[in-house]
Amino acid sequence: MHFNYYFSLMRLYSVTGLWLVLFPSLSGVVLASTSLSWKTFFLLILFTVGAFLMRPAGCIINDIFDREIDAHVERTKCRPLASGALNVKQALILLFLLLSIALIILLLTNKTTLILGIISMCMITVYPLLKRYVWWPQLFLGFTFNMGSLMGWSAVKNQVSIEPMLFYAGCIFWTLGYDTIYAHQDKKDDEKLGIKSTALYFGDATKCWLKRFYLISLMAWLYAGILSSLNNIFYITLLVIGFMFHLQYKDLNLDDSSQCMSIFKNNSYVGLLLFFSIFLDRVVN
Repeated sequence: MHFNYYFSLMRLYSVTGLWLVLFPSLSGVVLASTSLSWKTFFLLILFTVGAFLMRPAGCIINDIFDREIDAHVERTKCRPLASGALNVKQALILLFLLLSIALIILLLTNKTTLILGIISMCMITVYPLLKRYVWWPQLFLGFTFNMGSLMGWSAVKNQVSIEPMLFYAGCIFWTLGYDTIYAHQDKKDDEKLGIKSTALYFGDATKCWLKRFYLISLMAWLYAGILSSLNNIFYITLLVIGFMFHLQYKDLNLDDSSQCMSIFKNNSYVGLLLFFSIFLDRVVN
């Protein structure tokens, strides 16, 4: 019975969050690889394992900080820490195990990636606290969720340059968009509890903001692709993603929680398309 609670604590029953962390990381690896080699595939495996460790670790940290808030939110009140099915000590033991394995994996890379990994860990720890103080926690989530794209690049190059920074920027605004949609599920509970979010900050103007964020993402990815000398596969994929973004906000009903969740989950396919378009570019080259 406890195993079910631990699985729930790590969000292993839902893969959407995992894909949203994983694909930017894998994209960073292949973006930095002018051709595919054994090292590329080794790093892809390494970052896949890392995502399977760090996404659950982030969920545990989030639930430890938010256990009292989660207990008063309809969507989250049944989470293991909020409901009392697991206690903080049990969560910390699991967190320590996950982070220990993640550190071992990180040590298999290089100094730049190690530094970025430590920065990322600090950001993961700070993120759950921000919604108590600032209106834009979704923006900070964008910085945090997509650090893997910089780490993927640095694992190959041992440095960070303009190409991954542009790709990272695109991922940040993409996350800001889809997580704002996600936050609309909880806006009534958040308002009662005094929790801040871009969903509450933007209100009825959310769809206008989404259009801006997604346009910035597409432009940043476009420039990253040009500087990385990617071929037409990538640019055609950006057109497809642009159409997907258009569909996301065109008929979006921000008061329909089930639709907000469905659109949020749909963004995992955006990450998948980004990764495979760059991967295929490296294959044909």
